[in-house]
Amino acid sequence: MVLLTKEYIQQTKGKDMSWQDAITLSAKPLLAKKIISNDYVNNVITVYREKGPYMNIGSQIVLAHARPLPSTKQACLALLQTTEEIFLINDKHPARLWFFLATPDATSHVDILQQLTAILIDDSKLQQLLAAKSVDALANVFSGK
Repeated sequence: MVLLTKEYIQQTKGKDMSWQDAITLSAKPLLAKKIISNDYVNNVITVYREKGPYMNIGSQIVLAHARPLPSTKQACLALLQTTEEIFLINDKHPARLWFFLATPDATSHVDILQQLTAILIDDSKLQQLLAAKSVDALANVFSGK
């Protein structure tokens, strides 16, 4: 199974976007498919405000997520790549890869996290994600092309 396909990947410049904007936009494909609802997106933003930059999981990488909510239909992942950095809270947390993870329970997302981790710890693949100029190029990293 491919971790991310083109339908769940977006690109934007990111100019003049806040971290809230980036999180909201990253969730858009999941909202469009009705896999999640706006309450989950709002919960992610609220939790981030309360707990700080725990979603900044590596250089240039955000994994936006929160506890499961009943409105989440399945474990899912989406990606927004920005060509410009967007700061989480302050300039110590710049990001360009905005992953949005949702899960309906405490375990169904484990496989997604394992697959994502395998890609992100591979420096070559991480650099490909950061350098990608198209949604196709981003999708190819996840499909192994």
